[in-house]
Amino acid sequence: MDKKLAIVLTATLIPNAILTVHTDFAQRRAAYLKAIDFYHQYAEVYFLENSTYNLASDAAFHQYANVHIRKFPPSKFYAKGKGFQEFEMLDLWLGTEPSAPARWIKITGRHLVSDFDKVFAECLNEHEYPLIIEQERPPCTKVLTNIFYVTTAYYRRRFTGIYRLADDAAGVFIEHIVRQHIQLADKFRLFQHLPLTKDISGSTGEVFGLTLKRRLKRLLGKLTYRFNKQYRIF
Repeated sequence: MDKKLAIVLTATLIPNAILTVHTDFAQRRAAYLKAIDFYHQYAEVYFLENSTYNLASDAAFHQYANVHIRKFPPSKFYAKGKGFQEFEMLDLWLGTEPSAPARWIKITGRHLVSDFDKVFAECLNEHEYPLIIEQERPPCTKVLTNIFYVTTAYYRRRFTGIYRLADDAAGVFIEHIVRQHIQLADKFRLFQHLPLTKDISGSTGEVFGLTLKRRLKRLLGKLTYRFNKQYRIF
């Protein structure tokens, strides 16, 4: 197992999807820059962006030697939604990256993860499971894709091309599709230290903070992890 671990931030500075409320460009740009400034301290960062914005002319995105800017064209499938476009971009990145990292943490680019040092250390020391991702027990039918750990080999085997099955307009989100595919997997688990993100939801405009309810959820998650490593049982 490669001891190195990269961080992949996915970004769309100028939104190009349905069901999007958080569209303020200045706020989105500031949030992405804040995320880059935060995550580059931990590892090499691949910043993937797929809007019409001219990143090459924005010097603020080119401050750090270990941050690799990867620009992709806007998706042609506006109505399919954000998850479709994000995984479409991940596929394009792995198909064009000259030397893709062997393993990485994917984070929705504007999200800051609380206690990320613990989450990063957990992933850095992972040598058994090729996928760490959050999901709750049935009847829940979705996973959380705002953050997950994955090896490139696993992603290519399980996730390449599955974005085509997502269709937000029809109520079929990428979170449903990923869940369906990992049920066939031989090995995956939850995060032992439940990641909590701080940001504004792009879909609803809801502000995610470290509320008491979310802190209790993380504590319960840690306590119950020993009993079930594939589903949150609360």
